[in-house]
Amino acid sequence: MDEAYRIEDPAIVEFSDIHLAVVRETVGFAEIPGLYDRAYPMLFSTLAAAGTAPAAAPMGVVHGGAGEALDLSVAVPLATGYVAGPGAPAEVTAETIPGGRAARLLVRGDYSGIAAGYERLHAWLAELGERPDGLAWEQYLTEPEPGGDPAGNETLIAVRLRDPDGAAVSGAVPR
Repeated sequence: MDEAYRIEDPAIVEFSDIHLAVVRETVGFAEIPGLYDRAYPMLFSTLAAAGTAPAAAPMGVVHGGAGEALDLSVAVPLATGYVAGPGAPAEVTAETIPGGRAARLLVRGDYSGIAAGYERLHAWLAELGERPDGLAWEQYLTEPEPGGDPAGNETLIAVRLRDPDGAAVSGAVPR
């Protein structure tokens, strides 16, 4: 394993609805950093202006599979659904990830380990006979600092699972 990151053991968990304020776009891989750099300040300033505090660490939510582009929601979890206030940017909208089952694991260290984390998670799920439902997310538990040590990064990655009967769960839905 690369020394720049460590991947913890995966687990299957039950989770409740996750309410989000998001900026959602379809972007190529090279455009992802720019989207994050633009979306998070917009999200946090919009929420601050509305007097709404985040309920958990920020996230990135991938809708569907990875191709040449990603359908990506840059997201901030909230205690309740986001409601746009006066003057809120139109790019900030609401989504809810319906509760259910997810497989997740923690990647510690450099973000270069996230892809390997997803590979490990998907291989583990295949061994168990579990099937992903097309929705995955990363939760950035630590905030990277310019010039900081990436070894301190902690990213929780998760893949939502189909119901035990194999039925697909509906996707993250705008509220």
